[in-house]
Amino acid sequence: MNDGLMGLKTMLRTVTAVCVGLMVVLFGMFPDAGWADDKKGGSSWPQKGAVDYRASYGAGGLVIGQGHYSWEHDGRKYRMQLALETTGMVAVLHKLDYVQSSQGDIGESGLRPQRFEVNQKGRELETALFDWNGKSGARVSIRRGDRERRNFELTPGDQDILSIWRQLGHVDKLPGSLLVVANKNARRAKVVSLENADLKVPAGRFATRHFSARSDDGKLKIDLWLANDHHMVPVRIILGDDKSDTIVFEATAIHIPSSN
Repeated sequence: MNDGLMGLKTMLRTVTAVCVGLMVVLFGMFPDAGWADDKKGGSSWPQKGAVDYRASYGAGGLVIGQGHYSWEHDGRKYRMQLALETTGMVAVLHKLDYVQSSQGDIGESGLRPQRFEVNQKGRELETALFDWNGKSGARVSIRRGDRERRNFELTPGDQDILSIWRQLGHVDKLPGSLLVVANKNARRAKVVSLENADLKVPAGRFATRHFSARSDDGKLKIDLWLANDHHMVPVRIILGDDKSDTIVFEATAIHIPSSN
């Protein structure tokens, strides 16, 4: 599983032998008032929105949590968050308070992250700081607190582990590969557009485009199904690793403010 979530997976292994968990959702930034279920077509990106998810271990496996993914942008700047929460017996054994966030610019080539961070209660803040105009070239610094842990070279189109959810549906031409940056490491992954699929999830049935990103060492595996008629929001996400463990996120509701 991607490095940004490996710590969570390890913790949940200690509380149950059956499910190892990791949930990712965007933090709810918007009030419920004035929101409507999304029925709009097209792949335009609403200025605000959110998706609720159910998280399970393995395809059709044990439900271990839920999440809320949300975003806002003004056409030039974006911010998105992903908050994780355990549920059921997993929550009784281990209550999780974990939030990812990404913010940056929007240009002709899509999203260009400036800052990615992971905030977990009881732990130091972990960040990835993107410097696209550095004197020694574009680089990203991965940090814990004030200490740099790793540093990687950037190329145009590189993303963090959260911004890639939007980027793949935002651009017309996919890169052959891109660097996917998390809070502990970064890996270059091959990006592929797979067959379209008619997909049923708890939120309903959707015509989707299927994308995958895979690192050469197998430690990063991401599959995204983006809803064609619902602004290309992800309705299913599968995160995997080189040990064949997977966490599946399936949309339970899509919310777009009626003012969008």
